[in-house]
Amino acid sequence: MYQAPPSTKPLNLRSAHLKIEQGKKHIADLDAERVRFLGTDPYVGVPKFHPEADSTEFILQSLPPIPDSIPLILGDAVHNLRVALDYLACELVRSADIEPKGVYFPICETVEKYKSEAGGKIKGMPEAAKDEIDKICPYGGGNDGLWGLHKLDIIDKHRLLPTVGMKVGSWQVNLSLTPTEYNFAMPSVLEEGDTIGWIPGNHETDKRMSVTADIAFGEPKVFQGRPIVETLTQLAQMVKAIVSHFGF
Repeated sequence: MYQAPPSTKPLNLRSAHLKIEQGKKHIADLDAERVRFLGTDPYVGVPKFHPEADSTEFILQSLPPIPDSIPLILGDAVHNLRVALDYLACELVRSADIEPKGVYFPICETVEKYKSEAGGKIKGMPEAAKDEIDKICPYGGGNDGLWGLHKLDIIDKHRLLPTVGMKVGSWQVNLSLTPTEYNFAMPSVLEEGDTIGWIPGNHETDKRMSVTADIAFGEPKVFQGRPIVETLTQLAQMVKAIVSHFGF
């Protein structure tokens, strides 16, 4: 737990915690939209029989667009979590009886950029607080979760956050009216025309086939292919832990 210098004012981090809770509400809404979309069974394979191999290949059909509501809510969740950290930084500066101006919680792409840029973002902050933030390693290669959160917020300021369909690990095909689950190695990110499995014999008449799938980040690279709700939940926990480290 952060030990504030005796000369500083008590911290009031209520606003930061409120932003985190608002972010968590957006994550819950996002999960509801995700479940609603995946409940339509959007990822379906088309059978193609290969006589020479006496087996049926299942090829992923054209991919339906992910609803716009998902990247919109996703951006709101990301922004609330990122802003909670900026609220924390500003309050730490206020604790030194300095009105924050141009203050941000410092997150950088590399440790080199952090060393050169962080000081300007936390000007006026008590040295003890700066030391605690240094320990968090808020830069790519140090704390990739924080760097990814920061990058997501930047992307969302310019365009909708890209999302993609991703496989979870299994798919079902209807054989003899009984859904049967098969586990196959498939690409992490689903693309039109992917081969998602083979079954011995001719099964071109079996049209009911679906992939167990989820929705993943398309960017940034540090989160690419990772499920959006699971990842955001982890980020919310991380941000809450950081803010709580400094107080409530």
